[in-house]
This record gives sequence, C-alpha cells and structure tokens, in this order.
Amino acid sequence: MRTVTQLFGFRSGLFAASLFCICTSFIQAIFAQTNPPPPDPHEMVTHEPRTLTKPADRSAALDLLDRARQNFNLHNISTPYALKVSFETNGAAEMEGEWTMEQLSDGGSHWRWTATATAQSQDSVVIRIGANGHVYGTNPSEPVPLRVQLVRSALHWPIMRNAGASAIRAADVERDGKAMSCLLLSASIPPNPAPRSWVEREYCIDRATGLLQMWSEAPGIYAVYDYDGAAPFHGHTLPRQISIFEDGRPAVQVRVESFEDAPNLDPNLFKPAPEMADAGESFTLASPSRFPMRVDPSDAPTSPFFQPVIVHAILDAQDGSVLDAEALQNSDKDLSRAAIEMVRSTSFPPSGFQQEAFINVQFHMPAATLDGPPIFHSRVRWMIWDRRGKVPPVRRPPRSGN
Repeated sequence: MRTVTQLFGFRSGLFAASLFCICTSFIQAIFAQTNPPPPDPHEMVTHEPRTLTKPADRSAALDLLDRARQNFNLHNISTPYALKVSFETNGAAEMEGEWTMEQLSDGGSHWRWTATATAQSQDSVVIRIGANGHVYGTNPSEPVPLRVQLVRSALHWPIMRNAGASAIRAADVERDGKAMSCLLLSASIPPNPAPRSWVEREYCIDRATGLLQMWSEAPGIYAVYDYDGAAPFHGHTLPRQISIFEDGRPAVQVRVESFEDAPNLDPNLFKPAPEMADAGESFTLASPSRFPMRVDPSDAPTSPFFQPVIVHAILDAQDGSVLDAEALQNSDKDLSRAAIEMVRSTSFPPSGFQQEAFINVQFHMPAATLDGPPIFHSRVRWMIWDRRGKVPPVRRPPRSGN
C-alpha cells in the first residue's frame, strides 16, 4: 500500500522499499563532485569540445541546427502524402515488440496517424486524427506507449526549438568519411565538464548536407540516423533507418518503408468516427523535455559527491503522473531502481500534452561524516528535495507530429 501526500503542488508516495519522496521543483543542482557519464560506443564527442562565445560562431551553429530541424518539419509539405514506418523495440518499457505506423496528411490542416502492435492483440492500436485544430483518438485518455512516442520524437522533432538561449559547445568529428559538427546544448556550462556533461543534449550534423546523423537527448540514449538510399521528397530527406541505443544496447530499430505522394486519399480518413467524436477531444504529444531531480539521504550525512541517473519517462497529460519509465544507466542496479521508483512516485505539473521527459535524478551520496568520502553501497532512505525553481516549459511539436 502506498501513502500519497500533496506538497507544494506535487503528489509523492512513500514506498516500503526505503523511498521517501517530498516535493520538488526543478532547477539545476550544482555538483560538488560527480563522475562523467559512462563511456558509450555511440558517443561521438570524446575530446574536450570548444565553447562557442563569439556571435559569428554561435550564429553558424544555430543555422546548422535550424537547417537540420527543418528537414523533419513535415507540416510545411503542402501536398497530400503518406509515410509508412515499421519498428521493433526491446527493453524494459511497456508494450515492447513489433510495430507499424502510418501517417497521412492532406497537405493542409488535416492529418492522421495510426500505430499498431503487430505481435499483440488488435486492442494495441493507437489512432490520432487532427482536423482544423481539433484532435481525436481511439480512446481520448488512453496513454500513447513510451516506445511509440520515442519513435515519433526521433522522426519529427528530435532537435529542440529556441536553441538560441542555450550555452553551446562544439566538436568537429569525422565518422564514416563524413565531416560532422557535434553540438552540445545546455542551460549553462557546468564547472569542470567532461567531454560531455550530464546536462547536455547532443546533435551531430553532417556539415555538407545539413542532415542529422546522431541525436542524444541525454547521456545513455543515442539515435543514429542512416540515410543510405533515401531520396529527397518535397525538400525533405528522411532517414531510411534509425537505430536507437540505450545504455549501450539496441533498444529500437526504425525503418522508413515509404514516404510518397498520396493524391487519392479518402477525405473520410480525416473525420473522427462517431464514437471518437462522442468521446471528446484527445491529448497530443509534446516534444522531449529535460529537468533535474535532486535526491539526498533523509537520515545520513552527505558527501560532496553526486551520482546522476537519467530516467526516461512519459507523463500523463491531465494529472502529470508517470505512465512508464526506464533508467538509461544500469551499472548500479540499486541506484537505477531507486531512481525509477522515485520518479514513478511523483506526479509532475500537467501540461495538457503527454510529455516525454528525460529526468536527471541526482543522488547526493551519503557519507559517514559530513563532507566525508562517499559511501556507494549502503541501504539509504532517499528524499527528493524541493528546489523551488521554475518548471521548464513544455515544447510543443509541430501540428504534423501530434
């Protein structure tokens, strides 16, 4: 049984497994000491990147980001099209398996996408229909599975908007004969950063084509884009494959089966069925967001050492509760389990969108005496601290990616 309390606008739970959660708002904790993110074979920045401070350097980086982002912005295609995708997933999320997804657009204000779990029952079908600013679905309150939202993020809105306010570090990388710029974005440059910091997003872009080659929303997850055999379509070149790795292991394999004109689409496809209309409008999906959650021992002195664990989660549109979650670092099973349980025990501020969040759970490690050496392997009663910060705004996706 779980006891739920309301504190400062957040609901938290007390777990029997030594987890006590109190409220939190989300501002960046200042690390005294922390290990860098663990090595990953898909991490492209392996040497210290340079910080971009000159206006001309920042402008060039932002232009490259915008060029790559616009390639995924399908809502500016003004003719009817059909996009068909298949993907296989493997991991600890709910509803892992084989899926297909189809997206249709009339080139105007009407769109429809359907995701179907091919190896499961016919109940595993998600439909969203958008018409003139209204959105309907098979079940207006039923969650979209985490893997489906991740695939749609990778296909439609991997690159954050409004990057101009971010601190930017850059590294020149060559891989498979391609000269790339890898851009690391964060709210501010942390002290003594490793080649990559825990707080940075990473985008590696082919400088010649402007095509995104790798996206990593947070350390521990990497989406690698393969354009071999891809053809331009109305000014857009989608990858033929996307391989997503988590904690160094394959998690999702996406294949773009076709992306083509569809001049003979039936207009009725964009009309909600009577039962959809009767059920009312549904929520849409937000593009990925990041925020921290600082965690301290509730009944022990603290060391100057923090150990982060990134939790990838989806949050309910109406009440902010956690619908599904997975840890992206699992070398310390106890910390990974604690991170997931604390995230799952907290309801975050709802936005009206189903949010995909990468939560930086920052464990302030205990010590035998205050500011003493950290103790890594002990039973700890963890507490989420309220930092009284501003919750990052939810980034809205373009209308074609709902």
